[in-house]
Amino acid sequence: MKTGCFIRSIIILTILTAIVLYLVTHKFNEVVLNPSKSLIINQINRNLDYVKDSPEKDSLQALIKNYILGIQKVDNLSEASIGEFVDSLKVALRDSVIDKHEYKSLYKILKNKVVK
Repeated sequence: MKTGCFIRSIIILTILTAIVLYLVTHKFNEVVLNPSKSLIINQINRNLDYVKDSPEKDSLQALIKNYILGIQKVDNLSEASIGEFVDSLKVALRDSVIDKHEYKSLYKILKNKVVK
C-alpha cells in the first residue's frame, strides 16, 4: 500500500469515527429513542385490545402513554427499570379485566418510577 493511500484511509476513518461518535452522543434520542417510544405504545395498545373496555383500561392506557412519552433516557426503558411494572401488568391482564385495585397498584408502581 502506498503512503498516500494509507494516510487517506486514516483520515477518512478518523472522520467517520468522529461522525458516529457525534451522532451517538448528541442525536441518539432523535434517532433511536423517539421512534422506539411510538413502537412501544403501539405494542402495548395491541396487547390491551383483548381487555374488556372500562374506564380503568382507558386510564391505564393514558398512564402508560404519558410515562413512555416522558422518558428522556434509554436507560429508563431497560428491563431492570420497568421489570416490576411489566410483571404486574401481566398479572393484571390474565383475566382480561382491569379493576380499580389492579389499576391503583399499577399506578403506584409507575408513580414511584417517575419520582426516582
